[in-house]
Order: sequence, then structure tokens, then C-alpha cells
Amino acid sequence: MTIEKEKIEAVKRGVDLLALVQSRGIDVKQNGKGWFGLCPFHDDKNPSLSINPDKNLWQCFGCGAAGDVIRFVELFDRVDFKEAVKRLSDNGLQARTPKPKPTPDPPLSAKQKKLLARVVAFYHTAFGEDPRARQYLETRGIADKSVLSAHTAGFANGTLLNVLPDDGELIGQLKGLGILNQRGKEHFYGCVTFPLYDANGNPAGIYGRRIDDAAKPGCARHLYLTGQRLGLFNRQAARAHKQIILTESVIDSLTLLCAGIHNTIPAYGTNGVTGDHLAWFKQCGVETVHVCFDADDTGRKAAKKAAARLESEGFTAHRIDLPDGQDINDFFLLTAEPATAFKKLIGTGDPEPETAVKEKKDRYTATDYGFAVTIDGRRYEARGIVRRETKLKATIKGIATDKGKDRFHVDTVDFYSARSRGFLLKGLCDLFGLDEKTISDDLQKLMQHAESYRPPKEAQPGQTQMTAGDKQKALALLENPNMFDEILADFETVGYTGESMNKLLCYIAAVSRKMDEPLSVMIQSRSAAGKSFLQDTVLSLIPIGEVIKYTRLTDQALFYKESDSLKHKILAIEELDGMNGAIYSIRSIQSSKKITIAYTGKDAATGKLKTEENTVEGPLMVFITTTAVDIDGETASRFVFVSIDESVEMTEKILAKQRQRHTMAGMLSGLSADAVMAKHRNANRLLQSVKVVNPYAELLTFTSKSLRARRDHTKYLNLISAVSYLFQYQRRRRTVEHEGQAIEYITVTLADIEKANTIANEVLGRSLDELSPSSRKLLLLVKQMCEQDGKAGASAEYRFNRRQIREYSGWSDFQVRTHIRQLEELEYLYTAMGKRGKEYVYELVYTGGGEDGRPFMVGLIDIKQLRKKAKQAGIVDDNEG
Repeated sequence: MTIEKEKIEAVKRGVDLLALVQSRGIDVKQNGKGWFGLCPFHDDKNPSLSINPDKNLWQCFGCGAAGDVIRFVELFDRVDFKEAVKRLSDNGLQARTPKPKPTPDPPLSAKQKKLLARVVAFYHTAFGEDPRARQYLETRGIADKSVLSAHTAGFANGTLLNVLPDDGELIGQLKGLGILNQRGKEHFYGCVTFPLYDANGNPAGIYGRRIDDAAKPGCARHLYLTGQRLGLFNRQAARAHKQIILTESVIDSLTLLCAGIHNTIPAYGTNGVTGDHLAWFKQCGVETVHVCFDADDTGRKAAKKAAARLESEGFTAHRIDLPDGQDINDFFLLTAEPATAFKKLIGTGDPEPETAVKEKKDRYTATDYGFAVTIDGRRYEARGIVRRETKLKATIKGIATDKGKDRFHVDTVDFYSARSRGFLLKGLCDLFGLDEKTISDDLQKLMQHAESYRPPKEAQPGQTQMTAGDKQKALALLENPNMFDEILADFETVGYTGESMNKLLCYIAAVSRKMDEPLSVMIQSRSAAGKSFLQDTVLSLIPIGEVIKYTRLTDQALFYKESDSLKHKILAIEELDGMNGAIYSIRSIQSSKKITIAYTGKDAATGKLKTEENTVEGPLMVFITTTAVDIDGETASRFVFVSIDESVEMTEKILAKQRQRHTMAGMLSGLSADAVMAKHRNANRLLQSVKVVNPYAELLTFTSKSLRARRDHTKYLNLISAVSYLFQYQRRRRTVEHEGQAIEYITVTLADIEKANTIANEVLGRSLDELSPSSRKLLLLVKQMCEQDGKAGASAEYRFNRRQIREYSGWSDFQVRTHIRQLEELEYLYTAMGKRGKEYVYELVYTGGGEDGRPFMVGLIDIKQLRKKAKQAGIVDDNEG
């Protein structure tokens, strides 16, 4: 429906603006040609509303609102243009028209409430980013961040206009709410803001306080949305307290809140006790109201009027007299121990005595999903608890019982974020009808429970409780001096034959996951050789929850795991090719014992992007199979390599084992496999965290003639420690005091070193069969030459050249040069440049071994020689002592 232009002009000319203003209860006085009165669209203490009867126009020099009779009705009655024209046409107001009964503003629609909430959130974000509003409040003594966060302090710094779209629909909606004036400017520009809420906890209005009083002469300091005053500040106080301190402004109530006095609610200035106040006080059962307005003529008159109105509504009202010229904020800034002095003004040492409740003990219950706790009758449930270095997230459900029915408030909170806690605090205050201090104390307790919460360990599939009999069998294994023989026999029972040293090495490496320096294994062989079968067999003997096996890993998959999900676990990969770019993160966690990623995430409270971190802790044992021949050096240096025996003899053994499974003996052996696997899993669980000390470490030898020895030497030492760790139930426990802490440890024995050397020689060593017959013969001749000179075993002190080799062996120079090259390449000899810069001299690295055709490791000390050196050094072996 379109309104005719003539009708609009008739309304503008025919309705007396001065009479209209007076009909709305506004007192005006003439000053020259104009009339002035208090502006109804903001908290106006000095008349700033100007009326020009000649032009029938009005303007406020305080808030900037202006217009004609139609605009005045739009703002005052909070109606749209058409309704304003209709009301003015129907009334036909003249100068002496009797004062009509004010029409109440229509309630905000759901869409308007949502839009208002978005504005509140935007101003709250600006408050955190722009320090000016916070600095202003600090000059007023209002600096408690938890109070400001709980009440969603905001700042209208002009940035709202920067984010509005160009289309006029949203701008029109903001004008309708009063957030923007008719010129499209922010109504609250330059103000610190606080939302006002209705009885249902929805935003109904906004209070604004200019932070620069000298910004513009005559400019209003206190602002509200235009139209009828709706909503209350700190309305939860009325639910929690029978006595309320009614202040003149929000700033005064904030002052009390920061001082720990929570039973306060502000009015809308001197004439601002509204129906909302009275209705809410009655609904919540408030009995006494202490009226504390400014100590000036206006404030005292208003306090007297407010007290009379409260008493007429059935409340007990008391007026609090402040020192002349002061408001509550002044009083707290200028008085020593202001909180105590203020309580004396009220007439009691405690302004809220009737709320004192005897403390009840909290009831805490662990649940399948988190925990539940009851605090003074208030019930909370927490679930989805996730803890990281800088985050503690949980979903909190508050439960209030009202007349036998449960009401809920559910929100996800980061306890380590003050802003996130503030949003939850507000919702819970609304739910329970209590003040921020009480609910804030509840949140502190909830945070402490969340910090100490540890999720129950889930039972893994196939994992059962260890019985006394199970424990006895596991201990028998760990206490068996011939444990390796029992382990190899058990491998046969579960179906894996041959490869004795490979099986022992992989088993020991799997156990080393519990240590600070675990061994990692890569099984390298051709397809169908049985490398995956060896991996699966070893993993079947490890507790299920301590093995993580993947077929394929994406590049950053490990970076986003829980912080302790890999710690002291086995990470098994079926094929090296399935690791893709994840090999970088695996190498990092092997070396540094942790990996950290920085990524962009969204703040749950603000929606803004920010940088977050996730750290995944090690150490872990990595177990990989591969058919690749060439492995890059960075990766290879971190693994112990195992090669599957691909000989015809080994194939025949495997085929025989496969046939044996189909016999009666094979069937019975298969039935025993589950018991064997359970025994080893239980034995793994019984292995305890204990340090391993090697008293023989400085007497051990290892070849240093290649750069790779720096890492291989560490693997060798860790292998010895892992053997000792596995035999911990057969070693004496010792303790040592370090920085006031008792550290438990066991010591390596000569038997441990002998076992480790046997495995190292077999698995990590080499065979003289890799040499050509002539090269092998030359090596033995060089060794005899060194022994003849008395230098065998001390080759670093004895160097020789090709001439010496020729003279001793009787070989030609061509023969020596031809075969010595292979000895150099395979590191049986070490080449060094002579002093003259041209002649090559050599050192013998090979110290013996392999003559019987068995593999050996170059440079390891013989156990007999080690025992002799240990005796000379006064080292007493744990087994022998």
C-alpha cells in the first residue's frame, strides 16, 4: 500500500510538533524562538532537544537524532513510516490536544534479536582489539577482566561500518534497531558498550558510555537505543539475592561488581526505573532495594521518587546517601577501603546477608564420556575433554531443575581462553539465575576437574584381564636364563620357522619401544620372501594397544595425532612406499623424540583465524618392510636392516613347516599359539620402566673408519641396553640419588654383551664370502703380517704400504693393486694419505672372524678380551658379583 504524497505533506504541516512532544510527557521550555527539553532518545541531563515551531522540525544536539513529526513518532513509538503516518492522521493533533496514553513498543522480532546479538559480539571483539575503551574504564577503576568479559564489554570504534555490505537491506535493519542513525552513522560511536538482556536472556538493548567527555560540547555521555527502554544489566543478581543495590548507571554497577559486590542492578539514569525492573524484581522474589543515586540535587530527587515507587509496588526501599557531589564510582576511587565503607553506608557489614548458604561438598562422578559434578545443588556434565599444551577443551552441560523439570545450557568451552569462558559464564548465569562470582567459582572447579581428568583405558579387542596364572607364566619367561631359546621355540609354535637371529633382533627391538632410545627395524627383501609374515608374527606377541599399524600414511598424518598417542608405541608400516612424504615426520620423531606443527585454526569464541600448535611426543619404535634396494641415506641411518634368507635351503624349511601345519601335530601346535601369544603380551606388560647402565661401555670397540659408524655405534649400544632391559627380572635393581630424586637402574652384564654381539654379528655383520677368493687370501696374509709385527688388534697404531704387502706376500704389484681395491671398498682396510702427499698407506680394520663362513661384524671386541679388560679395570659383573 502506497501513501499518497499529499497525505504525507498534510501530516507534516497539520500536526503541531510542539504539542506532539508535550503529549509524550516531555517538558519543554521556550528559549528565544525555539523550545528545549530533555531528549527521550538518550540519557539526557541537560536539555538538548531543540524544537523549531516555525519549521515544525526538531533536532537533538546530544545524540544527533533529528527530523519532523513523522520521524519523531517513528523513533518514540518504535514503529515504521506507514504506521507513524497512520497514527498522526488518526489523532489529528493540535496544540491543545490532550495527552494520549503512550503506546508500548512492539517486542523485538527473532530476526532483530539475532542481529542485535551480532552487533554485541562485534563490539565485544573490537573492545579486545582496540585498547582505548579498556584504558578509559581503567581510569574509572574498572579493570577486572573477568567482569568485563562476563558482561560482554564492547567498543563502538567506527569499524562496524567497514564490514557492512553495500546493499541497503542490512543497513535499513540496523537503522530500525537504532544502531545506525538516519544519516547512516553509528549511534554509539565513541562509546564503551554493554548489552541489556530481557527475562529470557535475549539482548533487548545496549547501553553506551562515551569515553571522551570533551569530544563535543553538549554531547550526551550516556546513550541507549532509541525508543522505549528495554532489558536490564546484571539481571542475574535479582535471582541470587533478596536485596538489590539499585544504582543510577551501568558504570556504578560495574564499580560494585569489580569490588566483589554482586547484588547490583542499574537504572536508566535518574528517571530510569522501568516496568522491566519492577516486573523482574517481583518475578525473582526481591524483597529490599537500596537506592544509591548520585549525591546531587537531581540524583537525590530521583532517588526519593524511585524509592516511593518501589514501596508502592510492595518492596522495602532504602536510600543510600553518598558524600556530596559523588557518585558510586567517585566514592570507590576517593575512599580508603571503599568496599568496607560502602557496606557501612548500607547499614550492614554484608550487603547480601540472606544469601549466605552453608557450603556443601561437591559430588564428583567419573563417567564413560568424562565426568559429572554437583556444586551446591548445581549439576554439570563434561564430555569430549581434549587437553593440549595451550588448550583444554570440553563440552559442558549445565542442568537446572525447576518445578520438577530439567532445563539445560550446553556449550563447548576452552578453559584456557578467558573469552571462551566468558560466553559459557553468561549462559550458565542465565540458566541458574546466579551472579557471575558464584558461577565463575564453579568454572574454576570444573577446569581443575578437567585438568586432572584422564580417560579410562579402553579394553582392546582380544585383550583380557591378566590372571594370577597368566602372570606366573609371563614371569617364568622373563626369569628364564635361557629366555632366547624359549622365544625362538615360541616363534616355531606360532608358525614362523628359521631366521633365528632375525626373529630375536625384531623381538628385542619391539620390546625396546618402552625405552628412551628404541631400536627401529626395516625388513628388506624381495616380494614373497616372507618379510610381512615376520613383521606380523613379531607384532602378534606385543599387546594390541601398543601397536599402531598402517598400510599408508599421508604426508602430515602424524602431526595431528594426540600428543601421547605414539609415545612408547610401535608404528608399523606394511611397505615403505606407503609412507610417501610421512617419512620426514618419522625421521624427525626418531631423532628429536617429538614433532611439532604450526597451523591456522579458528578461535571458537571469536571466529578469527589464529596460529595454533600441535606436538606429538615420542619416542617410538618404527617397524617397516620394503622391497626397495636403494634407501636414501637419511632414512637408512635410522634403522637396523634385516634381510630375509632367500636361499633354497630356507625355502625348503618353510615348505616343510607349511605342510606340518596340516598334520595332527601342526593342528595341536596351532591351538597352543593363542596361549603363547598371550604369554608374551603379558610379559611385555610386566616389563617396567627402568634405566640401563653399561659399566663396560668405555671398554667396547667399534670401527671408526666410516662416517656411518657414528649412527651404527649408537644402534649397537642400544641393542646391548635392550637385551639387558629384556632380562630386567634377572638383574639386581639399584638406585642412585640425583637432584633429590631416587632413580632406579640395572646394569649390563657380560652375558648381555655376548648375546648382543651374537645377534649383531649374524644380522648386522658380513661374511668373508662376499670377497673374491684372491681378495680373501690377501686379507688373511695382511692380517698375518700385522700379527707377525705384533700390531694385530691395534691397527690404528700400525700403518703399512703396498710395498710392505708385496714383500711379505710375494705377490706382484698388479695383483696387490687389483685385490686391495675390493678390501678398501668393503672397509676391511682403511686408506690414509701419506706424509708426502702421494704415497697411500693403510690401516687394518679387520681383526678376525668369518673364517668358518659365518657372518661377523668388523671391529667388535672379543668377549674373552673384554672380560680380561674388565677385570683389570676392577669392574665386577652383576652375574658374577
